[in-house]
Amino acid sequence: MLVFANPMFLWALTAAGIPLMLHMFQRRKTVVTPFPTLRFLKAAQKRSSSRIKFENFMLWLLRTLLLIMLGLAFALPVLRTTAGGSWLTRTRRDVAIVLDASYSMNYELDRGKVWDVCKEASVGVIEGLLSGDRVCVYVAADTPIPVIEKPTTEHATVVQAIRALPCLPGSSKLDETVALALHALEQQEGRREREIYIMTDGQAVPWQGFRDAAKKEEKAGAADKAAISREQRDKVSFFALLAGALQPDNACPSDVKVTPALLLAGQSARLNVRVARTGTAKQITVAVEVDGQERGRRGITADADAESSLEFAIGGLEPGIHVAKVTTPQDALPDDNEFLFLLRVRKQLPVLIAGPKEATRYLKAALAPGAADDSVKQVEAAELESVDLRDYQAVFLCDVFPLAGQSVMRIEEYAKTGGVVIVFPGDRADTAAYADMKILPAQPKGTVDIPVELAARPLKRIPNQKDQVVNFNLSLPPGTVPTVALKRVLTLGELQENAAVLVTAGDGVPFMTGRAVGRGRVFMFAVAANRDWSTFPLTAFFVPVVHQLIRQGAGASVQPTHLVPGSNIPANESIPNYREDDAIATPSGAQLAVKDNGNRTFFIESLTEPGIYTRAKAGAAQPEPVLAVNTDRFESRLTPITPQELTEWTGFKKLLTAKDPEELTRLIDEYRNGRSLAEVFLWIALLLSLLEWWFANRALRTQTGATEKMTVDLAGKVVTS
Repeated sequence: MLVFANPMFLWALTAAGIPLMLHMFQRRKTVVTPFPTLRFLKAAQKRSSSRIKFENFMLWLLRTLLLIMLGLAFALPVLRTTAGGSWLTRTRRDVAIVLDASYSMNYELDRGKVWDVCKEASVGVIEGLLSGDRVCVYVAADTPIPVIEKPTTEHATVVQAIRALPCLPGSSKLDETVALALHALEQQEGRREREIYIMTDGQAVPWQGFRDAAKKEEKAGAADKAAISREQRDKVSFFALLAGALQPDNACPSDVKVTPALLLAGQSARLNVRVARTGTAKQITVAVEVDGQERGRRGITADADAESSLEFAIGGLEPGIHVAKVTTPQDALPDDNEFLFLLRVRKQLPVLIAGPKEATRYLKAALAPGAADDSVKQVEAAELESVDLRDYQAVFLCDVFPLAGQSVMRIEEYAKTGGVVIVFPGDRADTAAYADMKILPAQPKGTVDIPVELAARPLKRIPNQKDQVVNFNLSLPPGTVPTVALKRVLTLGELQENAAVLVTAGDGVPFMTGRAVGRGRVFMFAVAANRDWSTFPLTAFFVPVVHQLIRQGAGASVQPTHLVPGSNIPANESIPNYREDDAIATPSGAQLAVKDNGNRTFFIESLTEPGIYTRAKAGAAQPEPVLAVNTDRFESRLTPITPQELTEWTGFKKLLTAKDPEELTRLIDEYRNGRSLAEVFLWIALLLSLLEWWFANRALRTQTGATEKMTVDLAGKVVTS
């Protein structure tokens, strides 16, 4: 839309009629030349008349256009990019500012952190508003945060709130935050121009949510605050400040995996470290520290825009919980240069084995290969009455039946409150000895001796069925696994409630069954834990099966070495032997909220801080580290979004992007006040004046009189050229 900032000068356009009036009232002087005859003059006049008319027309046209351009230039024409602007003043606005608060915004530029640049740019946008314009502010984080939820004219309050905002340690959801900001603008009354300002670093990651949001647009209801409608994409004006580095350079440790998962004293911990890289390939140094002491350093060539891996071996760890971290060299994004994790080294596994030594020898070796002999607690069946089962992740019962009634009750209570019980039969028990334990997946019916010619049986893992309560998720594909030679098997009766056959030996013969009992699990094998009944303890399937069964519980063996910020994290699975009276402190020292969901199931509502969380037990002298929390390294992928991706993913019809605050200010000025065309019209006027001067001088040079065109030949006659 073309508007005029000084429309009074449009009256000057009437001057364009002056050249026409001069040409119309111009009187041509008649030169009287005495001559014998006028016929030659009439011939010359006829020839030059058409040319003179054309020259006069062109001069009139050039002079008229020159005066029109001068008049328009002094009227200050402005090209408006908005449809609702008035001719003299601009309309009121409702403005929403969306600030990306992910930790990638802490990237260091020459002019400071991207986060600070975006905050000051936001302040500049607000300071450019009129007193009647309204503004609201939203922060894009893991969950959108309304800082100023409803648009307000209290600009000073908004500026103060923006300058006080901290950058957060998580990622950002730009699509959800923009949708909420749009919803807030739509709730306001009055016809106003609506503008959304998205302040981010240009990283592609936070924009990816727009792709899925656009696909769900047709399904989203009108009241869905998390949806951006097609009408909003077309009518609302969007500005995006992509203030990050055009070619970001960053390297960080993205993940650490520790093996073995159950680390015992005397064992070496093997660390598989993954390093993520944004930018060109680069040689970097990766170091590992344990309890503040460097335990390894290696160089690696980090591939461009990819992840690389390397391994460390850490030995000589004493029993206890060790705080470890992997570090990469300092770069422009210091927030992700460290990766924290915990090494839990146990003197003993949180596993109890009950039964005679001859029945448990292979099982004990499988649970702690290479560890000390006392790494696994073993007791006789009679000692079960005096052992506190709550201190153990799993209890193995190997040829222990028949059991005393008190022991049976303790084991059943242990299983119902979240423990794992694994039963291996033996030669001491008859079928009736199992009857008192009601938590078994099925009651045994007897034993069957297997002929030698039928001994070899392939073990098959049965895929989990729909609605199956108890599952066995061993990381092996369904189908055939190592073959086992059977000598004797325990036959089972009908499966109990919430029970299932998990592994078979041969054609449908149950080999391992499982059952969900309360919050715990009970597993039962059809063979003994030694070689008397089968070769199962010698197969490659024995060790992974035993360790997978331990992980079915909620104790120390499934506790992760590190976590990412999130919500509803089971405290029982993340904190070893969590008790209701344990006090968990955040890295900053604040008390962590732990919610009791009933049935003694505890959940951590939110891990908002990266760092080491500690636990203070009742009566303990010093708190101990229990959780290592790192930022989600998906946010460390700093690859910038391309203009094509930005347009395609968002679908915004009116989208203006800037690389720095100065360019954003220029775009806003052009958008709100329009682009002045006065200079353009002055340049056109100059060009027209030069063209008029050249054309007028050319016409004067080529114009000749009638007498100059007549000559006298040799015969004395007058002729015209």
